[in-house]
Amino acid sequence: MKKIFLLCLMLYSSFYRAYSQTELCIVGEVHEECSYMNRDSVYNILMKIKPDVVLIELDSSFFTPDFRFNIKPDQYWGNQMLGAHKYKSLRKVDLRPFDMSGRDQWYRQTNYFDNQEKMWSDILDLYEKNELSARDKEDVDLIRLIMNYNGLKFNSVKDLNVNVTVKFLSLREKIIYSKVVSIVENTKKLNHWIDFARLWKAQWYERNAIMADNIKKIAREYTNKRIVVLVGLEHKPGLLDLLEGSTDFIIREYWTY
Repeated sequence: MKKIFLLCLMLYSSFYRAYSQTELCIVGEVHEECSYMNRDSVYNILMKIKPDVVLIELDSSFFTPDFRFNIKPDQYWGNQMLGAHKYKSLRKVDLRPFDMSGRDQWYRQTNYFDNQEKMWSDILDLYEKNELSARDKEDVDLIRLIMNYNGLKFNSVKDLNVNVTVKFLSLREKIIYSKVVSIVENTKKLNHWIDFARLWKAQWYERNAIMADNIKKIAREYTNKRIVVLVGLEHKPGLLDLLEGSTDFIIREYWTY
């Protein structure tokens, strides 16, 4: 009888391992409320999936040691934080940060966003003055064409996350980061931006890599659980590429639940 019990236990364990799997759902979103997305959009998606853990695009400095938000809603909160907070108030779920440590401090130290805007402004100024090479002018035309999503219209969160959007954003990312650096390097009047342009490009890919690594670590802590990753839309293509092929989880889209 004991042998039969042990055999049944072994068969059950094998069956459980074969058919139980950590599920990872990456939801690309926009941080600010708009016509097709708000806090309720995030909340409704979470209610549909019923995750065990929700990953928020923040670093640990925004959380207390027991993983509660340590900032007030009017300080920083966007759609993902508000939607996740509402969901947590009604259902048991773990919230976890997964962004690179010290992200916002690094942005302030490098004056990242102001320099990004000034660099692009200087490129456009030379473009308008016809002081770029013919090839660089073509690259600026291409960047301007795709920068605003090439006329893509979104009516729902699903529109943000369907394959055609993800593929377009993957191509958009490759073009913008490589072409801007190339233009700066090729143009003497823009050479003062070379260090920043290279840093700007490297930081984007480094941040995606860190976020992907953090997602993998958390997934290993939540074996056979459902994990939702809430992240800015433009990060989704890179994360999918970096997470593809992992044996720690399967990746699903939210509308498949």
